[in-house]
Amino acid sequence: MAKIMKQCNHAGCRQLVPYDVRYCEKHQHNANAETYHKRMYGEHEGRYQQFYKSSQWRKLSRKFLENNPICVQCYQDGVIRKADVVDHVIELRDDWSRRLDESNLQPLCYRHHNQKTKQARETRLKEASIKNGGKA
Repeated sequence: MAKIMKQCNHAGCRQLVPYDVRYCEKHQHNANAETYHKRMYGEHEGRYQQFYKSSQWRKLSRKFLENNPICVQCYQDGVIRKADVVDHVIELRDDWSRRLDESNLQPLCYRHHNQKTKQARETRLKEASIKNGGKA
């Protein structure tokens, strides 16, 4: 059975690609480079990306996970599950000064970390919307 095809997402490109692929081979590299550039050099994003790549953070998070190997949210739900991520209780965007404060860290599994991050992002967007007078 043939796959459903669509046009490449690059503006003006008429190359057909499988429906589950975003760009043709010619434009895939451009898309990856653009995403990387936004992530690394965006207005404020670069600061966070550089921090998470720093040796200070890597050492601290590795040591923290060794000492706290269980997801605290799963444990509260009565399940013992391995923690995959060291999470900042108060996010870096909200208080940069607490980025290396161990009392601001908690071990989470990917599921709970993603839920918390999504909720914090939505809260931040709502607050920004309120500050702008309801204009998002």
